[in-house]
Amino acid sequence: MNWIRAFGASLIVMIVLSGCVTAPTSPESEGEAEQAVLEASFNEAVQVMEQGNVAEAQSRFEQLAIAYPEKAGPMANLGIIAFQEGDADSATQWFESALAVNPEHVQALNHLGVIARNAGEFDEAERYYRAALAVDPNYAPAILNLAFLLDIYLGNPADAVDLYERYQSAASEPHPRLEDWIFDAKNRI
Repeated sequence: MNWIRAFGASLIVMIVLSGCVTAPTSPESEGEAEQAVLEASFNEAVQVMEQGNVAEAQSRFEQLAIAYPEKAGPMANLGIIAFQEGDADSATQWFESALAVNPEHVQALNHLGVIARNAGEFDEAERYYRAALAVDPNYAPAILNLAFLLDIYLGNPADAVDLYERYQSAASEPHPRLEDWIFDAKNRI
């Protein structure tokens, strides 16, 4: 029986000592842990959105936007959801909120360009697309959207051809009709 007490006492001492060996929690590690939680929650919300459960994704992004008002990603995704649902006013508000947090959020800039183009505000659309490309010169959606704007809406096929060709090199998968658009634009020059 003595050996059981001795073993139990040594086990307790080992547990207590092992607790002393762990490093104290630092503000950096707490911040890293919070960032990891945010990223995991954000990625889960994106997956839910990609699976087509828009209402659930919207709810998750709203919760993230409230919990992390200093992060633009949840707001931009709420803008994307509103845009896809045809609510340009709400989409604009969400994208502008994302830009207030991060003025260099390329997806928000690009989507605001699309909204402006759809509203017939071509100069504003061009400004948004060019702002997105100033942040990321290889952001393929903004390259293609600017090419469309210049080619179809502003009658500038020469600049559009350069952008179409730039899009070809920037896109992970070239658009299947891109060669036709380039050929057509070159014929109009």
